[in-house]
Amino acid sequence: MDEAIRFLRDTDPKLARIIDNTAEKCSMALQRDGKSDTSYISLCQSIVYQQLAGKAAEAILLRFLKRYGTPKNPAVKEALSSESSSAASSLTTKDFIFPSAEQVASFDVDEMKAIGLGQRKAEYLKEVAMNFSNGTLSEELLATMPDEEVSRALVSIRGIGQWTADMFLMFHLKRPNVLPTLDLAVRKAMCQHFGVPFGKKTPTHDQMVTLGEIWEPYRSVATWYMWRSLNTVTQDKSSA
Repeated sequence: MDEAIRFLRDTDPKLARIIDNTAEKCSMALQRDGKSDTSYISLCQSIVYQQLAGKAAEAILLRFLKRYGTPKNPAVKEALSSESSSAASSLTTKDFIFPSAEQVASFDVDEMKAIGLGQRKAEYLKEVAMNFSNGTLSEELLATMPDEEVSRALVSIRGIGQWTADMFLMFHLKRPNVLPTLDLAVRKAMCQHFGVPFGKKTPTHDQMVTLGEIWEPYRSVATWYMWRSLNTVTQDKSSA
């Protein structure tokens, strides 16, 4: 990370001022620590969280895990089966093991809808699960594929668009050179940063890529500072 910060300071003096004025240390890790969820779980959770406020999405995810997940220890299992509402209400998503891809692929859509998932989200979860259960995707494959190949593989799955693929690359795979050109906050921040007009159709993807060339090969870190320049809560914070 220190190397990335030094590089960005040297290549973009204006970004250097943003770095100096940002009290919070950049939390954009550039290496996976082995403690994060699997790629399969990360993508499933991304689908649950789509177009929902954090608390609402977490409540649905918790209901999903209470119904389909495995309690991590006997105390969780006891609380889940307890008649005491306070015991069950104290449980969180961290108390459960996410169901396997094979399990989710076999779940009934109507049953999944009953715990708060919409029809499409239930179908999307099953589709992600099927891609992992049949070997089309795997942890090892995604870890070794170039960014562009990861994006193509993910956006071919119903329910996963380019923005979700970009967030997955940045926050799960910890890829250092991702520029999420569909992110509204990044588009606004880059326009302010580079002094270009902002509109419904501008800047274009190609314009943003050209502007961001100065940050390569650390566009992910520069993106984090673009978010911070607008005080935008990033995914690593909202999902903590």
